[in-house]
Amino acid sequence: MSEPPALLRFGLAPGGLTLVRRHALLAGKRGRALKSSLALLDTPDRGFASAGWLCLAIDDGHGRRIVTLPVAGLALKAAPSLDAIDDLAVLAEGTLNGQMHTLTRDGHAVMLQSYKVQLKTPDKQSAAYDALTLQAAPEAALTVDAMAAELLRDLPLRWGGVAPMVQAAATLGLIEPPPVRAATIDFDLPDDAGAAAVFAAIGRHCLAQFDANLLPVLRDRDLEGVHQMRVALRRLRSAIGLFAPLLKDDALQPLLEDLRWLGAPLGRKRDLDVFLTETLNPLRRLPDAPKRLQHLATILEDRRASAQVALDSALQAPRVAVLRLGLETFLSAVERGDAIAVKDAEAAAEPAAQFAATVLRRRRKKLKALGSRHADLDIAALHDLRIRAKKLRYAAEFFRLLFPHRKGSRRFIAALAHLQDCLGMLNDADVGARLVQDLLPDAAKDPAPAAIAAWFAGRQQLQLAQLGEAWDSYAAIKPFWKGRRDS
Repeated sequence: MSEPPALLRFGLAPGGLTLVRRHALLAGKRGRALKSSLALLDTPDRGFASAGWLCLAIDDGHGRRIVTLPVAGLALKAAPSLDAIDDLAVLAEGTLNGQMHTLTRDGHAVMLQSYKVQLKTPDKQSAAYDALTLQAAPEAALTVDAMAAELLRDLPLRWGGVAPMVQAAATLGLIEPPPVRAATIDFDLPDDAGAAAVFAAIGRHCLAQFDANLLPVLRDRDLEGVHQMRVALRRLRSAIGLFAPLLKDDALQPLLEDLRWLGAPLGRKRDLDVFLTETLNPLRRLPDAPKRLQHLATILEDRRASAQVALDSALQAPRVAVLRLGLETFLSAVERGDAIAVKDAEAAAEPAAQFAATVLRRRRKKLKALGSRHADLDIAALHDLRIRAKKLRYAAEFFRLLFPHRKGSRRFIAALAHLQDCLGMLNDADVGARLVQDLLPDAAKDPAPAAIAAWFAGRQQLQLAQLGEAWDSYAAIKPFWKGRRDS
């Protein structure tokens, strides 16, 4: 199977197409006009949309062709057959207009396309999306990244994640991209790879999950999208922590700062989502619920809407495009063993299974040191225990393919997940208490905070009652990365 091309997609803020045409990269270069008619198609039962695909007819004057595009940016399911294309109905029609330039750099040809996609439905709803794409042969990936970095310094680019036609179709509500969990994205590790190559594979898997959830988050139709995007970035930061001994700090720090910056609006939106749906709404349905809970819900809905606006603004900022490109460039540099990204070339070339076993053993030991005293821990220590369990779980998920005991790894990860769930309510209660204090400063005179506190107390007791059983279940499982002698 041939290697996929080097491809980067960006959206453009209003006026961006004009700025692209004036950019120094294109100075004195004639482009070729791009002009196509588009028709968005689907079966009568919306088979393509339900399977996560967009079916598009394109006519560029040289004949009509049918293409399928994955709604998530990657194929999560097989696309429906195109055998019966005569039965497909037209959902929207439109045009693609723009320019294509072929640029030569470092001996490679790079296609730069800037264009506007416009779609209109039969009931006259319309959507438009401005885009810029860079594409070249696989061996020109470094050149494409460098050219993109140059454009990012001068243009209002947004990270696209998926094809522009998918963006426009989602705006019209013709497709509804679902949130994507990490487990649904194909993940494999290179055979006999060194630690650096495994880090690059893990990092790209995290970035694929981030990209797949970008449109669901911006659409704000399903609360799970924010959670899965947040998980993607947490997994990435966890992977960076695992491999930190191999990585150059000065190359990492700007990326980590941007990850923390983006994590803030994601965390704020997620906290409000959880509090509203998992705490406040169930409380409001109770027979004797305080009427003031409705007032609190109104405040929360307003805060949640504001948090979504702030998150949208962050995700569409050029800073995210710079971060996303920077992460991909950094992973490639680590994979190649470049001195700019790797500080210990010998450790980076170490067999990945050996590196993984050392890391897993160390994290398991840290969890055991605290968890064996779980019955005597205060709230702060239990929070620390949850963090240690989460870090070990991420590491186990990352490295499980390196070891032959697949059933053992599944049992180990499932036991850790159960332990995390028991400890998670403690964190939710802490977040909820701070939210209530922020929303209702005069909480002492209000019955709503008392009801919420009682709700959290009850759920905490329920989870803590199960903590001993969860810990015992986890502790009884042998590590999958070594024989039964490991402890």
